Amino acid sequence: MTKRTITLGMAFILSLFAFTGCSNSKSSQMANELRFSLKEISSLTISYDEERITFFENDGDDLVIKEYMTENKSSYYANVTERNESIHISEGGKPFFKGGFSRYIEVYLPKSYHENLTVTSTNGDIDFSDMSIDSSMLRIDNSSGNVTLDNAVGSDIYISSTSGTLDLGNIQANQIRLETTSGSISCTELNGNVTYTSTSGNADIKSAIGSGSYRANSSGNLNVVYSEVNGDLSFFNKNDSITLTLPENLEFEFQALTKNGSISTNFQQDVTINGRTTSGVVGNNPTVTVKVETNNGDIEVTQ
Repeated sequence: MTKRTITLGMAFILSLFAFTGCSNSKSSQMANELRFSLKEISSLTISYDEERITFFENDGDDLVIKEYMTENKSSYYANVTERNESIHISEGGKPFFKGGFSRYIEVYLPKSYHENLTVTSTNGDIDFSDMSIDSSMLRIDNSSGNVTLDNAVGSDIYISSTSGTLDLGNIQANQIRLETTSGSISCTELNGNVTYTSTSGNADIKSAIGSGSYRANSSGNLNVVYSEVNGDLSFFNKNDSITLTLPENLEFEFQALTKNGSISTNFQQDVTINGRTTSGVVGNNPTVTVKVETNNGDIEVTQ
């Protein structure tokens, strides 16, 4: 190897440090602020990739977006598309060598906005812990970041995560759809018709009102407490347990089935056991059905 080759190689390595390592000590500064009136807007979409998105309540009628960056260039500012009654805001460019570049977003959403809201992030957290949401349709999609949502009301709420956690407070809607792949979910209260699907994440629902279908297609424990039931309930878990608590005064038709697990209830006097199936009627006037099934997990149902 010649001296010239070694020199050129060292120069290239030093140039990489210039693009990546030197900017690691930089702190993010507010670089861009966007402001929009939402009076005539019926659909708002905010979409970023690796950025943390934090929402705050705005007392005024304007939506305000603040972008904080370690490097301020106009080409890094958000892309905005306004069409008819919709606004779509997505991330701008990034440096080619982005090792030392970071960006995070603050969204100041008017509390008067009650229309459709969609928020997506691939690797960044989505944080609604500082405000309540009241929208006709709320959709949150996240891959590996965490979602925090304390209070949300709407007619249709859809929240999905691939490998991040869903930390939910009080969620109320006609239709509530929750989807995870390998992420876990915890929720203080769900109020509505719930559709939950997961591959391998745990679910811990501390209180629920309404009806629902819960399905864990591979693994992950299902722990659900219902304080009020006004529709049918169904639960399936392929390889882990189901723990279900029902209201004390609920009257219902019951069926539980497992291939390689145990079934226990505190209303054994109302059910019969036939092989791997436990079924019966609890109460004199059942109004709903409760079905619980596992392949390789235990089932525990109590009132």
